[in-house]
Amino acid sequence: MRSQPHGEDHTMRPMSRGLLAGLAAVASVTVQAEIGDAARGGQPESLFIDKVPTAQGQATAELIAKALAKGRLVIFGHMGKLTDPKLGDKGFTGDYFMAHWKATLEPELMGLTPEQKPILEKLLWAGKQSIDNNQDRLNVKGVGWKNFLPAKWARETGDLLNTRTGIVTRQPSRAYRHPANRPDELDRKALVRATSAGFGGRPFGEFAMMGKQKVYRYYEPVPLMKPCLACHGEPKGERDILGYEKDGLKEGDVFGLISVAVPVTD
Repeated sequence: MRSQPHGEDHTMRPMSRGLLAGLAAVASVTVQAEIGDAARGGQPESLFIDKVPTAQGQATAELIAKALAKGRLVIFGHMGKLTDPKLGDKGFTGDYFMAHWKATLEPELMGLTPEQKPILEKLLWAGKQSIDNNQDRLNVKGVGWKNFLPAKWARETGDLLNTRTGIVTRQPSRAYRHPANRPDELDRKALVRATSAGFGGRPFGEFAMMGKQKVYRYYEPVPLMKPCLACHGEPKGERDILGYEKDGLKEGDVFGLISVAVPVTD
């Protein structure tokens, strides 16, 4: 009978192998969980180009949010024409949209500060550019729904504005549909607040840090309008025209927010 080598315990080998396998599995799960996550850190101050004094942070963010909300309403008012399959060229050009949008913004265009004026000019440019970029889509004949709606316009306008200013806009919602509107931690807290019973639909905001940059974060609640119920109304869980599950909400319910983060200088 062979003697057992000194210090070797054959009865521990299966346990050791099992333990190592378990640890390896845990490590693998941990690594996999980190794949695809948002990168930590980042957002240096240099990302933010157009900044305003702290005293103007709230008013500037509110200005942008209200301008986006009014632009959305202009598009809502033309959805019947934009979704008419019998029409080809609908005449809904960037210039046409701009004229109607600016008419709704007359109060906001008065009394702009030197810091706010170039920001609003870039916002107007971005909104017009989004409409111009979608002409091929809007003017397709024989198709009703063309996957163009107010939220798409606001998202694209926000992206273009961000390119030229660094200002961040999003449209986080109870159940976001586009990855660009995925809420961050502060957006989530704002959504909980805005959709809680008895909130009342009032806009709100606060100063916060976005990376290394101080910003004013403003939230404009977005109540559901009657045309929105086709996708976000009842019955909950039924598929809408885009294939998403309906949210079971009613007209006037706060569905989401227009979120604006404006960098400040002091």
